Amino acid sequence: MTTNTLPNVQVGSSSDASPELRERALTILRTEIDFIPNPEFRTDDFSDTKFVDATLADLQSSSNAPADLPAHLRRMCDSDLLTHEQETALFREMNYLKFRANSLRSRIDPDTVDDRAIKAIETLLQRAQTIRDHIIQSNTRLVMSIVKKFVTPQQSFDEMLSDGIFTLMQAVEKFDYDRGFRFSTYAYRSIARNAYRTVTTARNEEARFTRDAEEWAFEQEDDQAASGMADQVWGNLRELTASMLEQLDRRERFIIRSRYALGAHRKVRTFQCLADKLGVSKERVRQLEQRAVAKLRTMAAEFDIDDLFSAAMA
Repeated sequence: MTTNTLPNVQVGSSSDASPELRERALTILRTEIDFIPNPEFRTDDFSDTKFVDATLADLQSSSNAPADLPAHLRRMCDSDLLTHEQETALFREMNYLKFRANSLRSRIDPDTVDDRAIKAIETLLQRAQTIRDHIIQSNTRLVMSIVKKFVTPQQSFDEMLSDGIFTLMQAVEKFDYDRGFRFSTYAYRSIARNAYRTVTTARNEEARFTRDAEEWAFEQEDDQAASGMADQVWGNLRELTASMLEQLDRRERFIIRSRYALGAHRKVRTFQCLADKLGVSKERVRQLEQRAVAKLRTMAAEFDIDDLFSAAMA
């Protein structure tokens, strides 16, 4: 190990800390610093800074992404997989940096702290973030290779990749390098398990929506006071609307009926409620609704409503 060259300052004091400095201190105090502790962190010559810097430089200069990938995906995986030695060094350094930042932070008083202490903590956390980003980048191809096996008509590659990257980020925070096994093994299990759970949940929801389709279907109003002509008009309108909805896919039909209270429950469902049921993000539900409404408007433009009423009254 090389001698530690990371910021090594004492938390000084100043009775007249500026408002800007105080706000930086409060931001640091509010920041959640999660790390995997290790007894080695207590030693004075722990940090192998030169090897970590060399590893980061190698990652930055790498360009081995598959040429057949789209440009935005090629940029995401434009790094080699880490060797076991590189992987261990990066995880060790990242957690050590957070350990040091947390130690310095525990002695901060936002009213008396000086600029050197704040800069030291910010430097430690920024370097830890840089290492974390490189670990994620070097394992993005692993995520792609896993999630492409779980793509379905309901779960697109982009959606599965987004979920997989999020799972990878969580795995980076939870991985204990000192246990001796490779991060790729740990991450593979986490990503594959989450992808399987996502697809299984979506399939179960799809099956349940199909079984319960009749409960979401239109109910004809039983209004004894309505005239036969009005019943016929409304019946034609309901039939027309139902035929248009049938041209949407199952998720779109479910969202439209739920958002506009067309089911037997007569209750408008929120985007978050539908997101939970479908196993997608709230923004994805919003996009699906917009797409479905656009389709319905296009279909409605093809019908002559005057002809519909004329036929009902004939």
